This record gives sequence, structure tokens and C-alpha cells, in this order.
Amino acid sequence: MIDHLTKAKRSWNMSRIRGKNTKPEMTVRKALHAAGFRFLTLGK
Repeated sequence: MIDHLTKAKRSWNMSRIRGKNTKPEMTVRKALHAAGFRFLTLGK
């Protein structure tokens, strides 16, 4: 598969992708859940 982006543009794109379910995020979600808040996380 040919990469149509330059190396610099690909690097810029990848640097904008953030992790999911990070420790701070999980701490907040657990606290909210314990407080009775119910919500869905759309992971698509």
C-alpha cells in the first residue's frame, strides 16, 4: 500500500491521535459511576 502523505504530514496526523481509557479518564469515570451517574462511551 502506497502512503500518499509526506513523512512530515503523516507525523503531524499521528501526533494528534490520543489514547483512550487513560488513567485520569478512568479515575473520573469511576468516580462519576460511583456517584450514580450512568452514561455510554461511544468507542467507534
